[in-house]
Amino acid sequence: MNSSKLSENKGNVLVVDDTLANLKVLTSLLENAGYKVRGAPNGKSALMICEKRPPELVLLDIRMPEMDGYEVCRRLQAEKKTKDIPVIFISALDAPDDKVKGFEAGGVDYLTKPFQQNEVLARVRTHIQLQHTQLSLKQHSVELESANRRLKELDQLKSMFIASMSHELRTPLNSIIGFSGILLQGISGELNDEQKNSLERIHRAGNHLLGLISDVIDISKIEAGRIDVYYEDFLLKDLVDESIETIGPQAELKALDIEVIANHWPIIFSDRKRLLQCLLNYLSNAVKFSEQGKISLTVSVVDGEVEIKVKDTGIGIAEQDMPKLFEAFERLDTHLKVKAGGTGLGLYLTKKITEQLLHGRVSVESQLGQGSTFAVKVPLICK
Repeated sequence: MNSSKLSENKGNVLVVDDTLANLKVLTSLLENAGYKVRGAPNGKSALMICEKRPPELVLLDIRMPEMDGYEVCRRLQAEKKTKDIPVIFISALDAPDDKVKGFEAGGVDYLTKPFQQNEVLARVRTHIQLQHTQLSLKQHSVELESANRRLKELDQLKSMFIASMSHELRTPLNSIIGFSGILLQGISGELNDEQKNSLERIHRAGNHLLGLISDVIDISKIEAGRIDVYYEDFLLKDLVDESIETIGPQAELKALDIEVIANHWPIIFSDRKRLLQCLLNYLSNAVKFSEQGKISLTVSVVDGEVEIKVKDTGIGIAEQDMPKLFEAFERLDTHLKVKAGGTGLGLYLTKKITEQLLHGRVSVESQLGQGSTFAVKVPLICK
């Protein structure tokens, strides 16, 4: 026995054979090749060894008294602890039916006596390596599943924390916005120009922060699966009219015309509030990033879906910036960046709402300097 080879320990093998000579030959062959080998003279002993200390591979004789190799293999396959141990049958039986029977019993390979030593070593090496690979993959899979589960838990905790903190921040913000608004109306007395300018800045900043907090709350609720969705029947024309009425004053300040094109106004079954939110995000961006021209809103119904497109004559988007459009906190670097403001969450939230709540999809077409067209497509009946 070569101790230096034993120290390599290429794997643990159980050899089962009721013929002592065969058992010794195989044991010696495998130990000299660097494997740790145990021997069993019958099926009962083999099952006991596998139960106590499962090997990585079993070389199993078929013709044995009391319990043949087929039965041993079937019993190994039936137990959770031993079902994954690969079994190579070794037998003088070389008829096709015998080999088929061995595979049906759960064997992974078949060697015929008298065996070639190189063939035995090659097949043992191959199946030990496969076993190591499979065990490594299983362990990796278990670890990955555990990590994913933990990440989901942490993500939900993060979303719940953000939502909770955001609600707490709303209370003082409402006071700031409310009282600054009252002061701007002159209810508490006349203001000089410097005071009015300062209060207007406070009021705008408060509204901006409130909008950011509201967006963060919505996103965190969607990601945590805790957002309420209310589906109802409504006329799409009423929703579009409301969006135009809301965004109209901003467009008028920049002398931007808004046109609406629709050949048909459907009644749809969806979440009206959330669809309006998406449309207002599109229209608001169209106004922010257009310095002249007009904004076109087009409605079309095709194959059970309604598509709403918002086209502007604004600054457009560079090709390299297109993939970033619907990412969180992304604000493209343009000469209007500071003037337009925004949180960088509008398009991200629109995509989240459309895909996860309205079961639709978003898209965009744009060319730098030539304007942009943002679209939202949702089913007429949201299920």
